[in-house]
Amino acid sequence: MEMEFEMKKELQMGIEEMGFVELTDIQKVTMPLLLEGKDVIGHSHTGTGKTAAYAIPILEKIDFESDAIQSLIICPTRELSLQIRDEILRISKYLPKVKVVTVYGGDPITNQIYALKKKPQIIVGTPGRTIDHLERHTIKLDQLTFMVMDEADEMLKMGFQEDIEKIFSFIPEKRQTMMFSATMPRTVLALAKSYMNNPEIIKIIGKEETNEDVVQYYYKVKRENKTEAIYRLLNVYRPKLALIFCNTKAKVDELTQQLIERGINCDKIHGDLPQSTRLDVLKKFHNGVIEVMVATDVAARGLDIKAVEAVFNYDVPEKADYYVHRIGRTGRIGNIGYSFTLVSKGEMKQIEEIERLLKTKIKKRSIPTYDKVLDVKNEKLIARIVELADSENCDKEYEILNKAIATPLTEDKIIVALLKMLAKESSVEVNQEDINEEFEIRRDFNRGAASNDKTARFHLNIGKIDDLTVSDILDFVCSKIQVQRREVQDIAILTEFSFFTVPSQFADGVMIKLNGSKLKGKTAKLSASKPMNSERKRFDNYRH
Repeated sequence: MEMEFEMKKELQMGIEEMGFVELTDIQKVTMPLLLEGKDVIGHSHTGTGKTAAYAIPILEKIDFESDAIQSLIICPTRELSLQIRDEILRISKYLPKVKVVTVYGGDPITNQIYALKKKPQIIVGTPGRTIDHLERHTIKLDQLTFMVMDEADEMLKMGFQEDIEKIFSFIPEKRQTMMFSATMPRTVLALAKSYMNNPEIIKIIGKEETNEDVVQYYYKVKRENKTEAIYRLLNVYRPKLALIFCNTKAKVDELTQQLIERGINCDKIHGDLPQSTRLDVLKKFHNGVIEVMVATDVAARGLDIKAVEAVFNYDVPEKADYYVHRIGRTGRIGNIGYSFTLVSKGEMKQIEEIERLLKTKIKKRSIPTYDKVLDVKNEKLIARIVELADSENCDKEYEILNKAIATPLTEDKIIVALLKMLAKESSVEVNQEDINEEFEIRRDFNRGAASNDKTARFHLNIGKIDDLTVSDILDFVCSKIQVQRREVQDIAILTEFSFFTVPSQFADGVMIKLNGSKLKGKTAKLSASKPMNSERKRFDNYRH
């Protein structure tokens, strides 16, 4: 691959072996700036080559004769930290002195301390565990020259702002800082203003948001028929690797079990699963042992599994930009991908928001009929029978056949009976009905939160010091109140308490069912609060 700048021969060998043909847009613009020593903010989505965009310049400039830690890469999840480490090691395969260590929660800290004693030049870590090591003095950053914040927007959404600020207090003022973010909310820009030196902002978004390599469809279907719809689409399109996204951990658990009962080779990842389980599932999916993975947005954030052929949105994502992140995991450079979104009646307005963000129309399609699914499955079965008959030794099977022929049954009845046995994949009752729905998009819906006279706002006595997250509040409210997650709005998590807003018709239910129940190991105490606008200024000041 030709570069517009000089590169170590060993690095060139490593990236060519990885199959790099040409630089992506974010790499073309970012790498020369980083090699010049400039601070850079990269605004680009998952799957655009961000890791290589900063890893190659870092590897080009690091002094590998030194035992000091020279580069720190902070990211939101343990899975992403391991993925970044692996990519750096692949790029630097022919640089034998490169040492990279990952530090993240859920892994015994003693193992990481042992690895750190080998004097790595590069650390990849999550915020909390990085601080643990800094406070133990097992990581020393006094000679740090490169600081990277990857998936900065997600780290801030997950409540890591204070941790990131604390990490910056340990590193030298004279350094090169890099930030990469799929979105650019005000909090990300404020962080950049505080800790970066006249950064160059590189925005490579348009192509990803209207990715022509992803064929996008949506289907109108009742919520209770969504599992049947997923099953039919998986059978008709038969992707080699497929990702299914749900909005909640509970739905991930439920859907995975339902698909397994229907004979689908699948598994799941979400934040409540042990780290070892999540990593094992990711490895099996990456290697094709598992064909379908069901996941939440946070658990799958930053995954770079290049062979994903289809993404299924079981739930329409709660935010339009999440849709962009999800479908960005298919249709990777040079490959066609598919995105299938199941839409129930209450989710249609979110489709409009997504279409506005992407500046495109998502095509409406109909769920295949049960007969169509049977036709495809039968074709697949016949092809498999022909393949086995032509390629494998069937002596034992002929013995069984000869014994069956000796019975009063005719050959055709024997074959039909065997096919019936094969068809019994599970004990799940088959839904053979047309499950497509017809309903209109409401054009006059309110954008954003409802007006104050139609909402109720609550104060909650649990906050950041209790490790409370937005997902915790959503799970807490929606598990006991029949309210959709998108209707729980204006969530604000402060140090010792939090706020959230729900439609006024759910106010009594919130007080009756939630007040006094358990959340994050504490008794939740709820009280009515002032409208969002009256506290907005105070909350913004707190955050910045």
